[in-house]
Parts: sequence; C-alpha cells; structure tokens
Amino acid sequence: MTTHSQPRTGWIVSPAFDLFFLANLGWLLLLLPGFASRSDTAIDFWQIYFLTLPHRWITLVLVATDPDRREARTRTLAVVAALFAVLVIGAFLGTGAFLCLALVDFVWNAWHFGSQHAGVLRMYTRKVGGGSEFLERWGLRAFVVYAALRAAEWAAGWLETDSAARAFFAVSDFAILTLPAALLLTNVAGASRARAGKLAYLTSVCVLYTVFILSLHFGWTGLIVACAAAGSMFHAVEYLAVVTHYARRRESVGSPGRFRTLARYWVLFLATYALVLGSTGVWLSRPDSGLAVLWQGLNLWAAFVHYAFDGMIWKLRRPDTAAALGVSG
Repeated sequence: MTTHSQPRTGWIVSPAFDLFFLANLGWLLLLLPGFASRSDTAIDFWQIYFLTLPHRWITLVLVATDPDRREARTRTLAVVAALFAVLVIGAFLGTGAFLCLALVDFVWNAWHFGSQHAGVLRMYTRKVGGGSEFLERWGLRAFVVYAALRAAEWAAGWLETDSAARAFFAVSDFAILTLPAALLLTNVAGASRARAGKLAYLTSVCVLYTVFILSLHFGWTGLIVACAAAGSMFHAVEYLAVVTHYARRRESVGSPGRFRTLARYWVLFLATYALVLGSTGVWLSRPDSGLAVLWQGLNLWAAFVHYAFDGMIWKLRRPDTAAALGVSG
C-alpha cells in the first residue's frame, strides 16, 4: 500500500490508510464491553506510553531533522523551546510541583485536539471542497474543546453541588450538538463519491464526541471512560499517520538532509522509536526510579513544545506545507 497522495482522489493517502489511521474507525472497538470499562485499563497503558508519548516527542524529532519544517525559523523555534524549559523549571522551583502547569496543559491540549481535527478536515476540504469554512475551522474546534472541558467538569464533580451548573449543562450539552449536525449537513449537501474520505473522517470525529458528550450528560461512566480513551487514541494515531504520510512524500519531494534519509526507513524507525521511548517512559515513571519528577517535567516541556510547534509548522495556508502534504488543491 502506497502512502503517497493521489491528487485526483478524495483520499489523503488511500481508502484503507485513511479509514484506519485518519478516520480511526478502530476506536469503535473501545465501545465493546471489556475493552475500556474502568478508570485504569490495559488500553490506557498502551495508549499513554506507546501512542501519546511518542506522538508528542516526534514533533521534536521532525523539527530537529527536517529543514523544510523549520524553514527560516530555526532561531524562533529554539527560543520557543527554551522559554518553555524556563517556564517548567521555574514553576517547579517556585512551587515544588507542576500542578499549575498541569492545568495549562489540560486546557491547551483540549484546544490542540480540536485544532488538529480541524486541520485534518481542512486537508480533505482542499482536495474535494464542500462544507462551511467557518464551521470547519471554528465549529469543530468549539465542539471538541467543549467535550474536553465537560469531561473535566464531570471528573471534578461540580454538578453534584452546583444547581446552576446542572441547569446550564442540561441545556448546553444538547445545544453544542447542533455543531456536528451542521458540519455533517453542510458536507452531505451536494456530496459526491469524491467526498467519501472526508465524510468518513468527519462522521467518525462527530460520532465519537457526540457519544462522549451524551455519556457525560447521562452519567454513563463506562462509556465516558471508553470515549476518553478513544479520543486520546484517535488524536495520537491521527497525528502519527499525518507525519508518516508526510515522511513518505519527503522521500521524493522537498529538501535533502537527515529527515529525507530517515524517511526512507520511516516505518522501521517509527516502530523502534515508539518501543524505545514508551519503554523508557514506563521505567522512568516508576516511583522507585528516582527520576519520576524529572520525567514528569520533561514531558510537560515536550507537551508545550509540541502544541506550539504544531501550530507553527503545519499551516496549510503556506503553499509549501500544502504541497508537502499533497493537498495543494
């Protein structure tokens, strides 16, 4: 199966690749009994260490080895990374913990989830059109961020003691569902077979977060846990799939250099990298390792750098970025 985009099809890569790694239809398995029914599951372990962890750190590998993603911004990117290092170190020295940064991480991560989904949807739109630009850019972000913040509210238990919050969410939980409905309706109108990939992707995202919000509204704990795991898995797999697609295209397009060499062995590299980094994370996270706090700080730093860099290096309005991803239009 090739991972080079075909310019006259509606798929970013191919039907099989898009359905499994971009639309992530495998997330539906997590709804089956026994896959993710408790707060601490085997799914959580593999997803956290061997998907979420690698997908965050891969951005640093990409920027460090690929001149095309750095462009003329090497100094700016280095300054951004250094500032986040200062922030993390300063927070720990000032408070002895990372609690305040963990809150920033959660909120920024929620926005990052929504932005990434919106970005992939724009990739499809550049190939096949359809939909509303405003809804796809801001409506999808609002929908995903709302689901994440609603999950935080559920975990904190505010509804148990706040009648005003209960009244608010009784209305807002259903009001927000007008966004996925509008997104789907504006894309179904006038749809052709060329939009199959886009519709599959959008439907998968909308169904996942709709089920998540409904499960939060009705207090279906098992389903909440399953959807949370599915959302994290979806995000990490989707990002690694986009980077893989980009890497395979870089074998023949763009500037020469270390990343092009790496791209020739990308699948082997990615598998080895995920295994080594994930295993390292498991070991360093153990309390008896003596390095758990250092590892926590490093991961917060990597998370912030990942969020910031992704917002800088993947802008589709830049012709070179769109061309590198095969979605120039």
